[in-house]
Amino acid sequence: MQFIFSNSTYRRLWLIVLLALCIAGMALATSVAAQEDGTPRLTVIVEALNVRGGPGVTYPVVDVLMQGDQVPVTGHHAASGWWQVGLEDGGTGWVSGGSAYVQVSGDTGGVPEVAAPTVSGPSAPVGATGQAGALVVQAASGGPIYVVDSDTGASRYLTTGLDPALSPDGQQVAFTRWETPQYGALGSVWVINVDGSGERVVLTDVNQPRTPVWSPDGAQLAISMQQGGLLQEEYRCTRSFPSGPIKEDFKDVRVVVDVGPDGDVEVKYCYTALPHPNWRLRLVDVVTGKFEDVPSDLFSQSPAWDPANDWHLVYDGELGLVNLDRNQGTTWALTDDANDHTPAFSPDGSRIAVAYWQHDHWDIHVMNADGSGRARLTKTPLRVIVDQQVKGEEARPWNNVSPVWSPDGSQIAFLTDRAGGWEIWIMNADGSNQRPLFPAGTLDELDWQSYNPGEQALAWR
Repeated sequence: MQFIFSNSTYRRLWLIVLLALCIAGMALATSVAAQEDGTPRLTVIVEALNVRGGPGVTYPVVDVLMQGDQVPVTGHHAASGWWQVGLEDGGTGWVSGGSAYVQVSGDTGGVPEVAAPTVSGPSAPVGATGQAGALVVQAASGGPIYVVDSDTGASRYLTTGLDPALSPDGQQVAFTRWETPQYGALGSVWVINVDGSGERVVLTDVNQPRTPVWSPDGAQLAISMQQGGLLQEEYRCTRSFPSGPIKEDFKDVRVVVDVGPDGDVEVKYCYTALPHPNWRLRLVDVVTGKFEDVPSDLFSQSPAWDPANDWHLVYDGELGLVNLDRNQGTTWALTDDANDHTPAFSPDGSRIAVAYWQHDHWDIHVMNADGSGRARLTKTPLRVIVDQQVKGEEARPWNNVSPVWSPDGSQIAFLTDRAGGWEIWIMNADGSNQRPLFPAGTLDELDWQSYNPGEQALAWR
């Protein structure tokens, strides 16, 4: 059997091998250094591991270690089995000693026993977020919606629906349903109290309503809805070449030449037009159900209501994010990048987080409310891609989607598939200290099934 590789293939293989050798060399050097000074080392074997201020999940998260990270062991807490470890900034933190999370090498006989920190008053240890408030989580598209305590992870079933959104006072949840036979063939918009009482329909006879968001005073909802456009594939022949991105708008383009009886030649372009439904915006009064359709693009989704200016909304348009002045009935571009999706205002209205289509995966970006100062917060480390390729796996960057701000605006929660299935992670508003929001297994009862791009899967107040 003979294998033939191109020069470019050889270069890629050599690059992978060299990077793998570099990583292995660094790990070996670290191991040798540990052996020389006699300090036992702890190696993280899971995708990511929270470092806490004390031995247990009730202490605040102070750092996060990634798979393959090695740190010196400086202490032990026998009652919990947790290890105290040294951190890059010179401080110390605590990690679980479970064999499913870490491996410890070296002689631990001389590691001192360290008592758990005792903290009282306002500085007492809290959960992963350090903030009060509730998260509302959509476990499956159109499926169960849960209310989750943002500090403890305790959850309870609320209702079923799509794209939940918490009211400004945190007392009500808006959501949509696409199949409500008792209210006609089309979809509907609903509101329910956060304690599960008072579920009621607000608007009916609307086609595929999506992503409701509350006005700052809690009196109205803004929704997107399907209205017009091409809903299924359609075969067409035209005299001019079809416009638009071929991969997105049409396929199977063929040039057809017709010659008439008199010798006249006619050239046609025949192709299959792909589904491209239009989406519009509507404002709905929560009490009366009265609604108003507002100016929007042919493709307008995921509205976000500015909490600092009740006249101002931002939505995901076809060519980027778009500003809407509801009082003047005018729109203008906020960004010119069609990869910006699902905008979310910070609580003070000064910044916007988005899920950004990064060529072949999703990442979280933030920007100022005027579109300036863009920063990318999430990125798949190169070592993850190299490790996948060395193992013979397909390179798969992480997806990071559905950003929501913490109640005080200091943190951003989001969904990520970096550990395989979808999980809720959290990071500081500048992208630092990315880690799981809750310990592994906390939300297993949610039976997380899927996430579809553009869904409003999280809400936090």
